[in-house]
Amino acid sequence: MIKYLLIILGALLLSFKTQAEDFAKYFDVDLDSPVPNLEALSTELQNLNEVYEPRYVVSWDMGPVFDKIWRQVITTYGTSEKYLKAAGEDELVEMISVLPKEFYPYIGPFLHTSYGISEKILNMPGIKETKNKFPDRIAPQLEGIEDLEFLSPFLYILLMPEMWPENYKSIEKPQKRFAKLPNIDYNPNFYRNLLKNLPDGGYGGANARAEWPVSDRLRTLKITKTSPLTSADIKSFTNTLDGVRQFATHENLVRLIKIESLLDYYEMKNGTALNINTLKDAVNPCQRLALKIKWAGLENEFSKAIAQEGFNLKDWSYTCDKTIKAYRVINVSDAKFAALKQYKKGVYNSELNKLPVKHRERFQATIASLLEMYKTNENDLTEVLKNESILTEQIRPFGSIFVTSPLDY
Repeated sequence: MIKYLLIILGALLLSFKTQAEDFAKYFDVDLDSPVPNLEALSTELQNLNEVYEPRYVVSWDMGPVFDKIWRQVITTYGTSEKYLKAAGEDELVEMISVLPKEFYPYIGPFLHTSYGISEKILNMPGIKETKNKFPDRIAPQLEGIEDLEFLSPFLYILLMPEMWPENYKSIEKPQKRFAKLPNIDYNPNFYRNLLKNLPDGGYGGANARAEWPVSDRLRTLKITKTSPLTSADIKSFTNTLDGVRQFATHENLVRLIKIESLLDYYEMKNGTALNINTLKDAVNPCQRLALKIKWAGLENEFSKAIAQEGFNLKDWSYTCDKTIKAYRVINVSDAKFAALKQYKKGVYNSELNKLPVKHRERFQATIASLLEMYKTNENDLTEVLKNESILTEQIRPFGSIFVTSPLDY
């Protein structure tokens, strides 16, 4: 099983080697980097998000004189043909442009009746012609309904025949085939004699007292991002999870979420942020959590949960990430493997090339992060398999979010 998983993962990683290298700098977490001036960073971010300076503190104390600067602004704006671009306008234009033209009659009328949609969008070829127009193609399930033309444009999408599953054939599922077992005569005396001669400690490296091998009872002395896991490392990590859950109080979660916005802004300023920056948290959930803990000044409090097992923040995060990645591989679904294999074959390349550059980069970053999420080795898989039951018991209660990081196994 392990070798089978590694062969598939190896093939996928080899196929996307260049792509993974392109995104490697974004996924790497440096826990030794100094914490910047968070107060200055917070002020800078707040000023950046401030749309308009009202030039007064409270509405009931605006002063006796009308603001001259504000007067100039409204006078100039009122006589100008320029308009303020709506938030997300460019993204909406790109999304509409890549949609099949068959969708336009079902979304165009809604856009024309929606508040705040810019003229640029309403005048797009194919969208402009749909103003106040009822769709021509109606799903057979809805034909003949009285006064259907008075349906809200918001619901026009339901009129599209392709929106009804019964109007198209489902994808044919391959039939399962089972290998035929060879005809072997069962000889009860063979198994009886085998058990009679079996040592008390068993075979396979077990000793007379049926204890775990010594290597499984030793902790890693110097933990790094690439050092191999041992069963003792994994057990020590799982022993900290009760304390981690106790650390994740409402107050601490709020502080970590606030720090997350500062961290994203800091990385954007330094050119190390992704368009979807939470992908970093999915790749290395524990190292990113450790970084947020360090920035939030909660390292001493978090250490209370992990110090009893001899971990510091960095060692704990490395052990945690390696364990979670191997655990993901063990529990990965067939559907996810199938999707990666399809991408590897280039099935989606033609559709990918149709996307605008911005959306194409997001898609590539998502695929690169998915490959990194399942990047592990045979040793770590073996050790995690030995402790799968206790990991399931301890990790599952966190759900899909590990304190503030996506877990996704």
